[in-house]
Amino acid sequence: SGGGGGDGEEEDEDEAEVAALLKKYNLQMSDLPEGALALPAAKLAQFIESYANAFNRFLINTWGAWRDKMLADPQFAYKMMVEETVGLGLAMSGTVAARGKDLLKELDFFLTDCAVGAVLNFVLIWLLAPTVRQSAATGVISQQLAKLPAFIFAEGKYTLAQRAGAGLYKGSLFGACGFVGSVGGTSLAYMLFLIRQMANPDAGNGEKKLPNVLANSLGWASFMFVSTNPRYQLVNGIEQVMYKAVPAGVGRMGSLVLRTGNNVIGGATWVMWARYIGLQKKASE
Repeated sequence: SGGGGGDGEEEDEDEAEVAALLKKYNLQMSDLPEGALALPAAKLAQFIESYANAFNRFLINTWGAWRDKMLADPQFAYKMMVEETVGLGLAMSGTVAARGKDLLKELDFFLTDCAVGAVLNFVLIWLLAPTVRQSAATGVISQQLAKLPAFIFAEGKYTLAQRAGAGLYKGSLFGACGFVGSVGGTSLAYMLFLIRQMANPDAGNGEKKLPNVLANSLGWASFMFVSTNPRYQLVNGIEQVMYKAVPAGVGRMGSLVLRTGNNVIGGATWVMWARYIGLQKKASE
């Protein structure tokens, strides 16, 4: 029985941590949402830490889908926050640098880029995050999709075909999101450009030509499939291992560094991809 003693002691420590956190945040077990008490003690402790945040608690208590994501991954809200602050911030700083002294004149385009970027970031994190399924899938296709892991490297007894299927399926969703987001963003940019020209016909003479809506959107769809999808699959796989190997605080710091690097790489690879498929040209060309 000596081999199991370590596991028992670790479980006791986790349960003690849960009790300490409940006391720290003035919570009772009955205050936690449905499904929380079924979590292992270590995971429950992480959930309570996240639940203590007032805004996150509001989302958990009012939005069932958000609750199910948090129950499956208590770090989900933190990862979303990193993408919507650091990730979007990096994209915005790149846009500011590109627009230079014309930023204020092109503020409408800048805000449009930010809005589209924020929505896409949210969708990317949402699609790859595991969830606690509260209802059975209906329909043949839905049932097959429900058997796929949340991402390629997700824990569980999945076959190689299921993991490959998850990569292709999520990649297709990413591509569709990139296409729709680009159609919306580019179309809005055209509308803003036309409104600006109507208000001041001379203002657009020196502006760069806006990209073709269909070509730009297909470019974004292909980029999301071949670059964004595998990068985020890998990020999720590394985080899964990291959060198990190190304390939660260290894991969050690692997640911040990992996702920051991923966004930097994403920005650079988009430029390379856009030039490769002919959407953009170097200034010297």
